[in-house]
Amino acid sequence: MRHIVFTRRAFNAIVTETLDKHPLETGGIFIGYVLDNGIWIVVETIPPGIDTVNRSAYFEYDAEFINYLSNVVAKQYKGNLQLLGLWHRHPGSMDVFSPTDDGTNLLFARPNSWGAISGLVNCDPRMRLTMYHVDAQCNYTKTEWSIDDGIVPEELLELRFTSAAELPIPEAELRDAAATLSAGQPDDGAAQAFTINDAVTEFGQICKKLMKSKL
Repeated sequence: MRHIVFTRRAFNAIVTETLDKHPLETGGIFIGYVLDNGIWIVVETIPPGIDTVNRSAYFEYDAEFINYLSNVVAKQYKGNLQLLGLWHRHPGSMDVFSPTDDGTNLLFARPNSWGAISGLVNCDPRMRLTMYHVDAQCNYTKTEWSIDDGIVPEELLELRFTSAAELPIPEAELRDAAATLSAGQPDDGAAQAFTINDAVTEFGQICKKLMKSKL
């Protein structure tokens, strides 16, 4: 059964961003994991950026900022964080997607076999969050969500560096990264792992499409 779990940090990022831009529209990007049991774990909610467009019924991301920050944040974790989806605020009590939203959600859902998750925030007057799963055919399924109360495996939230004894030697880090990349080249026909760099590149392409269509 599909379920979405937000870390406390990821959930708070949605709330504080909404409050900061109230009463205008805003949004953010979800990165985390999709588990085999149908659980989506939102580890981080990336803010929309500095050079954004925020209006009462219109919103644009700062694509360059998100590309940079997603990469920076994901590299702090030992796990392979993935691009999961997005959220944005809607005016009034409108907690369903507009035709423009459909196009945006499809850009996130189509590249991955697991689709994407998309959230809508309303303030009517209390803030509320409605989460959906969207597949490659733009079929929506309202999905229950919760805030992590200790159920997320600790290893999925483990940071790369947590003590002074772990401070790396930069040259060695670069050599190890290069060796891993060289050893990890897939054979012809082999499935390639979806990395955060793929996600960042993918999101950059999504943003370019959104800009071209003036969504």
